[in-house]
Amino acid sequence: MTRNLRTIFLTLLAALALLTGCGDDTTTAPVVDQLTADKDVAEAVAADLGSDDGGLADQLSDLSISLDGLSAAKLDPADFMGPRNGFVSRDYDEATGTWTVTIDRERGDPEGTPYARIDRVYTLRFLDEAGEPMQFRVVDEDTARTVEFDIVSGSGEHRTRRMEQELTELSGSLVVTGVNTDIMTVNGNYHRAAGHHIETPAFSRTLDGVLDFELIDVVMPRGPRHNHAAALSGTIVGTFVADITFERGDVSTEEHIEREFTIILGDGEGDMLMNGQRFRMRLDCGELVDE
Repeated sequence: MTRNLRTIFLTLLAALALLTGCGDDTTTAPVVDQLTADKDVAEAVAADLGSDDGGLADQLSDLSISLDGLSAAKLDPADFMGPRNGFVSRDYDEATGTWTVTIDRERGDPEGTPYARIDRVYTLRFLDEAGEPMQFRVVDEDTARTVEFDIVSGSGEHRTRRMEQELTELSGSLVVTGVNTDIMTVNGNYHRAAGHHIETPAFSRTLDGVLDFELIDVVMPRGPRHNHAAALSGTIVGTFVADITFERGDVSTEEHIEREFTIILGDGEGDMLMNGQRFRMRLDCGELVDE
């Protein structure tokens, strides 16, 4: 073998050693690529949207049911939302014209999947055509036109088939118009921070992420007799910022990511465009379509 051929041969052997490593797969650092990170973000956002697991669609459903339950003074407070919806209390502050609504509920088996534990505190303020507060949606012959709906706080956890999430922060400030009709329009901002854990045969990922949504003309029906997740339409633009830890065996790598996206709601799904890719989300269970 000539000197040049021997040099080339030794170089190829060294490159092969670097590629194969010196141990089994469990000691090899996980490969982190854009496609994996983007899909993990999409899964996290889908969970943050889902109705069954306590995402945005669930809060919008609470909003719709609350408006119906606070339609008039003659309604029995016991029938406000009903035990199925985890209603705890409703309190009215005459000085500010604001209702405070507290929710505490569970869905599913605490030891099984899917499961969700949901604690929420909301405030609602009805405004008449002149922008003045009203105690109920209908007072005498006057009907409120607008509702200011704030998500004051939230905590809880949920599990889907592919993800576990621990909610650490929740807030939102939404303005709802058309509350004097059967169809309402929602605009405003929504904020959520949570830890998300995804486990697959290849490796596991933990995303400590902060989600921010802007709702743009999101349309939905008023009242409890609707599948709200299936009835939502409109646009959401948002950002997701997270530190992701990828783990395989005893080896881990970390990556900081920031993503911007647009979601079009309709037909029970969210059609998400992010980083040049499209992801479809189910608004009921908070999972990606076809997963």
